[in-house]
Amino acid sequence: MKPTIEVRRASHVNAGTAVPKNELAWPEIGGRVSRLPRTHVEVDERSEVTPYGGLAIATAFLRRFKVADRIDRHVQVLLVHLPYHESDHVLAQVLNLYVGGTCIEDVANLQHSEAARRIIGACRIPDPTTAGDFLRRLHEKAYQLPGLRCAVDEVQAEVWRRLRRDRGRHAEAWSIVDVDGHVKPLYGVQKEGADFYKSTWCYQPLLVSLAGTGECLAIRNRPGNVRSSDGAAGVLDQVLPRVRARGGRILVRGDSDFDRSDLRAACDRAGAYFAFVGREFPDRPKLVETIHEAAWKPFRTRDHRARVERRAQPSYASRRKKRNRRRQRARARNFMEKQLIKQWVTEVAQIDADGKPYRLVIRRQLIEHHQGQRLLFDEYRYRYIVTSLPASVSTQDVVDLTYERCDQENVIEQLGSGLAAWRMPVAEFDGNSAWLEIARLAWNLGKWIALLALPGEVVRWEWKRFRQAFVYAAASVIRRSRQLVLRFSAAHRWHQLLVAAHQQLQV
Repeated sequence: MKPTIEVRRASHVNAGTAVPKNELAWPEIGGRVSRLPRTHVEVDERSEVTPYGGLAIATAFLRRFKVADRIDRHVQVLLVHLPYHESDHVLAQVLNLYVGGTCIEDVANLQHSEAARRIIGACRIPDPTTAGDFLRRLHEKAYQLPGLRCAVDEVQAEVWRRLRRDRGRHAEAWSIVDVDGHVKPLYGVQKEGADFYKSTWCYQPLLVSLAGTGECLAIRNRPGNVRSSDGAAGVLDQVLPRVRARGGRILVRGDSDFDRSDLRAACDRAGAYFAFVGREFPDRPKLVETIHEAAWKPFRTRDHRARVERRAQPSYASRRKKRNRRRQRARARNFMEKQLIKQWVTEVAQIDADGKPYRLVIRRQLIEHHQGQRLLFDEYRYRYIVTSLPASVSTQDVVDLTYERCDQENVIEQLGSGLAAWRMPVAEFDGNSAWLEIARLAWNLGKWIALLALPGEVVRWEWKRFRQAFVYAAASVIRRSRQLVLRFSAAHRWHQLLVAAHQQLQV
């Protein structure tokens, strides 16, 4: 039976956001709709209101999964707790990133809000200067970093157990793991552990994430002069056994720099499949020359196949395609233009240096050249994929699956623009490594809340949209008898989902 590998995709349909036509308001008099009336401003010193009402969902999750207890159990940095514990420092930074803080100084937005402190349940929150000092203490006691990672891993495993219990027989058939490096340019000249990558002073963190949900499985800080794949085998040895507990078969994907024997061996040790973009070793072009022409099969991209399916629908109506202005301008200026015309695909059985067999999938691309007029000779390019997927997965599916790993670039981008994970706020190398682990917990916090208590498509939302819906919700915080009540405005568009998610996560 052919195994199916389903990857959760982002919803590009903005469903349910428009106001029904019969509910649209209409101006009572003529003229502009936006009147810009004169307003009067007052300050109510008695009310406790916060723009971060969505913190209630985050704190409900942290309480249900005992995140603070796990952190205090695994991390012992402070000799005396006056008054803060390790979890106080970590969770203050996690919630700071969660609500949109871009640096450790932004924790002051929570520190000076009585309503936010009430939601968190803290009479005081660590000062930003104290937060930086905590990261430096983690640098001095770098042996505590594995404990912080272990605490986050335990929460992730508990969330997966909860999801398996809720889904029952509908558990995930595949767990697809993407691995890649990210070059983070640095502007501080005294950043410890930094080095040059192509004349750029930088760190180069290694990111391991879960396709579909975007959960971050591991982040490792590294100097800038390493290869993307350096140290990845050791990280996979730690990550893949945890992913095995999630259920389903495992597939590891990476770009051409991860086409290495030690990474393939790491996948084999964990019983996982791999699909890496192949590097162009000197022997591979020679191998292509030995392939008979009849072995090449036509290949069409996933987008092309989707267009063909749409055209086959009875309701399909064709429309005139717009002019390609870029191509027109390039030809007018007699630029060299290259255009992909056709593609073919085939595969060859190979054996690696350890004597283990794998599939080498080869894609041939016909490139047509134009410069004023079409050139006499065409160009053929070859792309390689190294995989251990079973033969029941066709070569076309192998190509689709391998290049879907490019979606991890969205995770890397959102970790920077959506969460400020690449901030690197201190000068110490291990202090910045601890910051990355705190950012990993903040990133996964949003993903776990979406998986457990929100509609399925929310897990693929960008952080800006997620915060507008489920974090930036004005709420008044009322202390009544022995209860703490948050009162949301019914005008907030997502208030029903927000309240339902809180009830589902509440202990």
